[in-house]
Amino acid sequence: MPDHPPSLRRWDLTEPHTALTAFLGTLPAPPQLLALGEPTHGLDAFPAWRNRLFRALVERHGFRSIAIESDIIAGLRVNAHVASGHGTLDEALETGFSHGFGAVRANWELVEWMSAFNAGREPGDRLHFYGFDAPLENLWAASPRASLLALHAFLGAHLEDLPVNRATLEHLCGDDAPWVNPEAALDPTRSIGNGGEARHLRRLADDLSTLLRTETPGLAAYPGFWEARLHARTATGLLRYHAVIADPGSTRVSRMLALRDLMMADNLGAVAGRERGRGPTLVFAHNAHLQRQVSAMKMGGTRLKWWSAGAQVSTRLGNRYAFIAGDLGTAPQRGIGEPAPDTLAGALMDLSGPATLFASRELSAALPQALVRRTDLPPQAGSFPIAARDLTLTDGVLFVKDAAG
Repeated sequence: MPDHPPSLRRWDLTEPHTALTAFLGTLPAPPQLLALGEPTHGLDAFPAWRNRLFRALVERHGFRSIAIESDIIAGLRVNAHVASGHGTLDEALETGFSHGFGAVRANWELVEWMSAFNAGREPGDRLHFYGFDAPLENLWAASPRASLLALHAFLGAHLEDLPVNRATLEHLCGDDAPWVNPEAALDPTRSIGNGGEARHLRRLADDLSTLLRTETPGLAAYPGFWEARLHARTATGLLRYHAVIADPGSTRVSRMLALRDLMMADNLGAVAGRERGRGPTLVFAHNAHLQRQVSAMKMGGTRLKWWSAGAQVSTRLGNRYAFIAGDLGTAPQRGIGEPAPDTLAGALMDLSGPATLFASRELSAALPQALVRRTDLPPQAGSFPIAARDLTLTDGVLFVKDAAG
């Protein structure tokens, strides 16, 4: 394959303003959500490049928000810090991120830069920070208590005759410990998600959420309405998720994965709606949550398949959703060596600088048709490489040649 196919444009990300201007010009429409994926968590390179790209998008392209794969409820604390100066940077990092992402240096740098950018600006022009994940981890999901009580408090402040009182909700929720029991993810008999109290809570959560929707014309102008809708989605979503955890059926894990991504998609839709009048949003997460094709992986000999948040959002927003998939060549610290030349990553090694952005359609047309899937990645790396056949379901590729660090 020639080193420089004549029809292939690519952009060196050491000049992010130039690269992004050119890349965005290849899209059929300006995106409301521009999604940037990373092939695995835990490498410094991808969140560091995310920060550089976000700065350029803010400075040149009117972006005014970022949403990352982290608990959306916790993320409210980060946004309060960057947008209004509430709390300290350390508090925002310690309490505003899930999945251990508060310890990632690039996230510290992101929050600090956003706070500095917002200083002295009018409220409508300040950057907003969002998580868009649900409050759950791989082996547990939060109790619905906090979101149910927050929703109830908002409704109670503005309406009379609610379908349930606070004391009943607290009694039915009980202690948080049984809800977050990590053993339940592997043993459905340890879950309380389908017990009598949980089923009662699901009905009440639906009643409260429906009341919020039916009364929206009278409630929408009150402060906290967007957050109330967030808590309604979270409470009902968590209760559905816990019910699936308790289901002994053979598809339970796939259904758990699908529900998590559906909650992500609903949160991204809410972010897009809230930010529409201010500017586009950069979204950052694992490729598996942002891609348009069916997500799949093997667990314990079982092949799991589900639709990602990106597939859901792309269906809803059409070409107002754009996806740049992240891929890498080597990452020695994760046991990832040189890719074989007949793989997509191997081909990109010959076409890239340290970090290069490609337009996917042009890249797909320029590459050989016989590229095979990369198979040298150790399972512990948690890396999901892009398949060449899926390039047409992406809008761009960010390729990092050596993701050391």
